[in-house]
Amino acid sequence: LHGFGLGHELHGEHLLPIGTVYDPFVCRGLDAFIYGLYNAARFIVVGTPSGVTLAPEGGAHQSTITASIGVELPGLSYCEPAYARALDWLLCDGLQRLGRTSDDGGESLYLRLSTRPIDQGPFTAALERLGERRLRDEVLRGGYRLIDHDRPEVILAGCGAVMPEVVAAAGLLASEGTAVRVIDVTSPGRLYRAWRHQLRSAAREARRAGLDHPLAALLEPGVPVVTAHDAASHALAWLGSTCGSATVPVGVDSFGQSGTIADLYDTFDLLPEQLANAAYVAMSM
Repeated sequence: LHGFGLGHELHGEHLLPIGTVYDPFVCRGLDAFIYGLYNAARFIVVGTPSGVTLAPEGGAHQSTITASIGVELPGLSYCEPAYARALDWLLCDGLQRLGRTSDDGGESLYLRLSTRPIDQGPFTAALERLGERRLRDEVLRGGYRLIDHDRPEVILAGCGAVMPEVVAAAGLLASEGTAVRVIDVTSPGRLYRAWRHQLRSAAREARRAGLDHPLAALLEPGVPVVTAHDAASHALAWLGSTCGSATVPVGVDSFGQSGTIADLYDTFDLLPEQLANAAYVAMSM
């Protein structure tokens, strides 16, 4: 990927290299990954399957920190969509970015994906509510309101393969009279960079930070947030701080055992009932 991704420098023509890697082995190839990005190689790498959602393989083959690696590496856009249409949009956008300059948004793309079958119904409902143009724009920016509520009491922000559990948890909370908004985070990396860029610009210019970053349209000041991710909980734990909200991060913070997806989600508090309980904890903080 490094070599093909330098086609524009070596041969004057951009290639579109796409490679797959077993997501737990991203760490094994990290030196090559970093070196390729440092040399401005442009490529797409798909890390799949990821997390404990590949359940039967056991703890030795479950990725936890790769999400944080994706957020932190320069020259790379890390995305982890749950739904097929969102993946289509992100992949096409990523291919376009391979041929751009750095000043024009050019970068490599890391897609962290799962082999878990996921019901596409919630995304279809969001598409009908928002329209294709708006939803595509929000997916590419890093997140959108999958289930909306104008005055939420709590916000559930999920990423990747755990979205069915997040949606189910929202249903449980709604059945008990709690107003819930569900955010599907399609790219933690893009959301973080937009927020960080705004803060850095404000600090350099000695002015107040504005509210024109994507998260400002997703969250509500002071409304508690629960984050859910098949990765280290740290990867999304920062979300609430962007709007001064209490946050309960839920994720995979130890090595998993071998078992079904339900077994492992139960171990890491990712089942719907557990996420609903985490929401009540957030609301009590």
